[in-house]
Amino acid sequence: MEPFNIDRYLKLIEQNRRRVETAGEFQEPDRVPIIIDVGGPYYAKIFGYTLADYYNNLSVMLHVQVKGIKWRLRWLKDDLTHIGVRLDLGSIAEGIVFDCEIVMPDEKKPWQSPWIVPRIRTLEDIDDLEIPDPHTHKGIKAYYEKLEKFRKLAKENHGNIPVGGGLQIHPPISAAGSLMGPQRLYSWMYKHPNEIHKLFRKLEKTFIVLREFYHEITGAESSSLGLCDDHAGYLSREMYRRFVLPYNLRLYQRFGKRYRSLHMDSHMDHIADILRDAYKLNYADVGVENDIRIIAKHFKGSVVFKGNANWRALLASRLKTELEIEKCILHAAPGGGYIFDNGGETYTGVPPEMLKYEVEYAKKVGRYPIKKENFKHLDKLLELYPPLEA
Repeated sequence: MEPFNIDRYLKLIEQNRRRVETAGEFQEPDRVPIIIDVGGPYYAKIFGYTLADYYNNLSVMLHVQVKGIKWRLRWLKDDLTHIGVRLDLGSIAEGIVFDCEIVMPDEKKPWQSPWIVPRIRTLEDIDDLEIPDPHTHKGIKAYYEKLEKFRKLAKENHGNIPVGGGLQIHPPISAAGSLMGPQRLYSWMYKHPNEIHKLFRKLEKTFIVLREFYHEITGAESSSLGLCDDHAGYLSREMYRRFVLPYNLRLYQRFGKRYRSLHMDSHMDHIADILRDAYKLNYADVGVENDIRIIAKHFKGSVVFKGNANWRALLASRLKTELEIEKCILHAAPGGGYIFDNGGETYTGVPPEMLKYEVEYAKKVGRYPIKKENFKHLDKLLELYPPLEA
C-alpha cells in the first residue's frame, strides 16, 4: 500500500471537526454529524482478511486500519474527525494484566474474537488477585514492547501517521465481568457484597497504576477520561449507586478534570440522570438497548450523545434502516448535541452497501433545521415512538 498522505485529507477532516464541534456546543450545524463506529475487525472482513490474520500479524493490522481510514474518507463519507492507527488486541486487557488464559483466533477458528478465560471462581481467588507493578509485570512489558514495534512499523510505512495505544482495564464492574463472568458477578453482588467491594477496590487501584504508568512513560498529563462500562447497565438504580457510582466517580475526579465520556452498550436510560448529575459527563455513547427519547430528555443541553440506531436493521431492510435513522434524528437531533451512529460497534457482517446507504439517508433527513416533512415514515414513526409526556 502507498504511504498514507495525511495532508491530502486535512481540509476534509477539519470540515468534519467543525461540524461535530458545533453540535457539541448544542448548536445546529448544516446537518447532523455522522460518525460510524467501525474498527479493525470490520475493515478486515470487507478487505478479505480473517480475525486470525488481523490480530496475529502487525503488518496486516496496520494495513487494514490504514486502508479502512481511506475507505471511510473516500467511500463511506461519514464525518471522521481523527486520522490514526492503534495497536488493537481486542478486549483482553484484563487477561494480560491479571495473567489469565487468553484464547486468540487461529487457523481452526479464524473468526473467533480474542477472549479471556475467567480466573475468579472462588472467593479465595479474589484474595489471590494481585495489583500489578507495571514496571516489572511481564505481560504489561510485553504489551508496550509490541506497541513500540507497531509504532516503528507505522513510521516506516506511513511516516507521521499518529499511533495510539496504552494498556488499560475497564472500570471495576466491567473488569470484574471479564475476570469472573457476568453470571457469577451479578449473583455475588447479592450473596457476597463485601468480597465484591474488596475486588472492586483492587480493580480501581489497578486502573490507577496503569493510567499513571502510561502518563509516566509517555509524558502525557491528560485531564480527559473515557470509561467503557457495559456490565453496569444491567443493575438497578440502587445497585448502580452502591456498586458502580463510587468507583467510577473517583476515577473521573482523578483523571477527568477537564473532560469525561462514557460508553455503555447496555442500558443507561434508567440511570441517565445519575450519569448526568453525578459524573457531570461531557459525552455519552448510547447503545441500542436504550429509549432515545428518555436519553434525549435527560441529556439535551448538558451531555453530547451519540448512537442508538440499531445496527441489526442494516441486516433486515432499507425500510427498517430508515425507521432507525428517522427515530434517532427526530427525537435527538433538534438543537444540536447529537451525533448519529449505530448503537455500539458496527459488527462484522453488516453489508458495506447498507452502511453507506445509512450514512446517505442520515445526511438527507438530518439537514438543519430538522423538518418533519423530510421524514418518509413520520406516521409510523410517531406510532412506534410517540413523544414522551412532559
